[in-house]
Amino acid sequence: MNCLRCNTPNEEGAKFCKNCGMDMTYVPSNEIANSKTSDTLLVIFISIAFVSAIAQFAIQKLVTNWYESPTKYIYGSLWLLQNLSFILIPISIKNKTLKIIGLIITTIMIIYWVYSDVEFMIR
Repeated sequence: MNCLRCNTPNEEGAKFCKNCGMDMTYVPSNEIANSKTSDTLLVIFISIAFVSAIAQFAIQKLVTNWYESPTKYIYGSLWLLQNLSFILIPISIKNKTLKIIGLIITTIMIIYWVYSDVEFMIR
């Protein structure tokens, strides 16, 4: 079995590397892969929030009576996408308990936002 640090061949079952002294029972975790996934989810969230906020601002400023025209459906879709993207934040949390708590809180927030603004969407 080779040492993970210095790649020196060691006897099978050795507890420490004979060259560098590294613990041979160490098993690398997939923490780096989880970190990259979390980072990716957060970048996706930030991108969705930024693009939809800019698009909503542009619709409000450039389209006259946007809330009475078919443009309100585009605006509403962007609003819905922006609010649903909040679910990416708790998904990116590594701790299982905190992830579950975050998912519950975020789901309640999204339901509240949709419920409080559904009247605007229907008109």
